[in-house]
Amino acid sequence: MTNPLQFMEESRQGVTILHILDQRLIDPQLSEQLTRRLCGFIEGGCMRLLIEMGAVNRISSVFFRSFIAAGKKARERNAQMAFCNLTPLIKEGFTITGLDKLFKIYASEGQAIGEIGE
Repeated sequence: MTNPLQFMEESRQGVTILHILDQRLIDPQLSEQLTRRLCGFIEGGCMRLLIEMGAVNRISSVFFRSFIAAGKKARERNAQMAFCNLTPLIKEGFTITGLDKLFKIYASEGQAIGEIGE
């Protein structure tokens, strides 16, 4: 059986922050869990979602689909979804897939909250 993804949630200045604690996002079975979690925030009324990925050092392309699905839901509801603390390798994946054009990517949590927070 696959272990569930590990998250930590917090809220600051009107921004919901989802810290992804797993180092590797590679198990395709877990991508649906991530999609449900992200879309659940948006469907629950979250208008500013920041995904903090400092712990993640490997990611499978199937997880990029999770981000795209949640981003679509966010756009439908006029919500903001952004990312921060991407490692250089993960940031390169966002660039290669074009996700850096769909989402704001911030170097740090503080910078992100300063720009998208209330």
